[in-house]
Amino acid sequence: MSPADHNKTLVLIYSLLSGLITLPLLTLPLIMLASPSIVAKNLKSPEQFVTAIIVFCVVLFLALIFPATAYSLYKRKVGGRTLALISAVLLLPLCWPIGVYTWWFMHSEGAKQMYRLK
Repeated sequence: MSPADHNKTLVLIYSLLSGLITLPLLTLPLIMLASPSIVAKNLKSPEQFVTAIIVFCVVLFLALIFPATAYSLYKRKVGGRTLALISAVLLLPLCWPIGVYTWWFMHSEGAKQMYRLK
């Protein structure tokens, strides 16, 4: 495969990941609006509420970084390589094969030439 093919594959992977991460963000507010009693029953202490906010912020961060990575890889921007390396580190505990594949490709000579590092 050529470096352009690897780049297209990563664009597709990060686009799909951003869609999968965004779905919970779209459904969570709908659930909270539809049934406040469910939220009141499940979140009994302030610590649980703080934990729920932290989880929401982490998912929001992932939902923002993955489409930004996909877009910058698609446009072959110089910052796309940096975003891809950050996303690779974030993906290591979640889905290590994608993280390793991203890390490997971004350190290859083809990617370095594609993103104008040499």
